[in-house]
Amino acid sequence: MQSKNKIEAKLVGLFCDNFVVYYKSHGYHFNVEGNTFAQDHALLEEIYDFLWEQHDVFGEQLRQMDKPAPTSLKSILTGSSIKECTELGESSKIMFLELSQDFESLMGSAQELYDEADMNACGGLATMLGDYLKALSKLNWKLKASIGKSFK
Repeated sequence: MQSKNKIEAKLVGLFCDNFVVYYKSHGYHFNVEGNTFAQDHALLEEIYDFLWEQHDVFGEQLRQMDKPAPTSLKSILTGSSIKECTELGESSKIMFLELSQDFESLMGSAQELYDEADMNACGGLATMLGDYLKALSKLNWKLKASIGKSFK
């Protein structure tokens, strides 16, 4: 029972974190400017479309576990470890750097939940999280490559 509660709590946290990054990326999409506007605008759309889709998947996964999904923005912000955007960066490079850091956090949380799900024979959840991690990693690479930070 304790493992189930731990998995549910981590999934609620990931649900909240994913939504905050979704909302941030969508806000950046509306406000991006500069010489690389068209490609930055398109990449941000790819990102927020993916995160929105995953938000639905996480919410439905919570319901399959007989757990309610958070329904208020206040509960999502309270349940998230991601810092919301309170002011825009001066350039898409700053926006992308912040999103890349958020993606690192999302991947860390998703990996912890994946490990917990795998240890507790929750194969469907683990598979879904593996797909999420794979897609996040690719999007994070695109962000880093766009700002010239894809090599360490």
